[in-house]
Amino acid sequence: MRLNVIRKKASSLRELGREPLELPAVSTLEGLLTEMTASEFRKRSESRGAEHQDGSLDSARESLSKEEIGQQAALGRVRFSESYQESMGDLETAVQVMLQDFRDGLFRVYLNERECLDLKERLEIKDGDDVVLIRLVMLAGRMW
Repeated sequence: MRLNVIRKKASSLRELGREPLELPAVSTLEGLLTEMTASEFRKRSESRGAEHQDGSLDSARESLSKEEIGQQAALGRVRFSESYQESMGDLETAVQVMLQDFRDGLFRVYLNERECLDLKERLEIKDGDDVVLIRLVMLAGRMW
C-alpha cells in the first residue's frame, strides 16, 4: 500500500516534509507505526554506509550537496549528519522507543484528517491515504 506521509511541527503546523511511502498492508495504528519505523530504520541503516569486514563503517561524507542543503533548509535546520552515534541500535529497540513516545504524547497521528488515539484501533487504510505526524514540543518555564 502506498501512503503520503506528512510531517508537521505543532507550534506552527508548518509542513516539515512530505514523502510517499510504500508499506505492507496493516490493520492497526500500532502496525502502521511499526512499519513506518522499520522503513525509516532500514533507510537510515542503508545511508550510513556499508560495514567493512573488520566491523568498521565507511567514513562519513565530507560535504552536503546543494540539493541536500536546500531540502534541509526548507525543514528549518541544516546539519551534516542525522546522528553522530556510531551504532544505530536495533530495530526492535527503535520500535519500542517509538511506541513509548506515542504513549507519552510526544507526537500525534492523523489518518485522512482523523486523529488516531489508540494503538490497537482498527484502521481502514487505502492506497493514497494521507498520514500526518505532528511532533509536539514540550515547553519549559512558568506560566506566570
